[in-house]
Amino acid sequence: MSVPVGRSPVMADVARLAGVSHQTVSRVLNRHPNVRAETQARVQAAIEELGYRRNSSARALVTRRTGVIGVVAFDTTHYGPAQTLSGIEHAARADGYFLSVVTLQTVTREAVSEAMDYLAQQSVEGYIVIAPKRAVVEGLAGQPA
Repeated sequence: MSVPVGRSPVMADVARLAGVSHQTVSRVLNRHPNVRAETQARVQAAIEELGYRRNSSARALVTRRTGVIGVVAFDTTHYGPAQTLSGIEHAARADGYFLSVVTLQTVTREAVSEAMDYLAQQSVEGYIVIAPKRAVVEGLAGQPA
């Protein structure tokens, strides 16, 4: 089975190739315990054959969760902030989250507020701020919790 040229494979393509429903493909992708090993193997083989990758936008529409954490960072060229950002990224990835990072050149109330607005437009699920400056606290004032 092939996918039409110019289009990425979707869950229905995987289901068709594996001979299962799209709900079963979803269960396999979400590691649901009530899927037989034989069925899981067929679905995984179809995923690999087609090169299927989850569509995070479609998933966000269904679950109403983006799986994205917003990070506002300052001075990531220094060891401490860079290591902090690296640790956050590893922990987020281990729990299935992605990061959206905004690095600030200067830390002002306006810059922090703009960064938070930018991340809010991406519907992040939470925020982390790495910047040891009083302006950060001031910039966060009035932001939605």
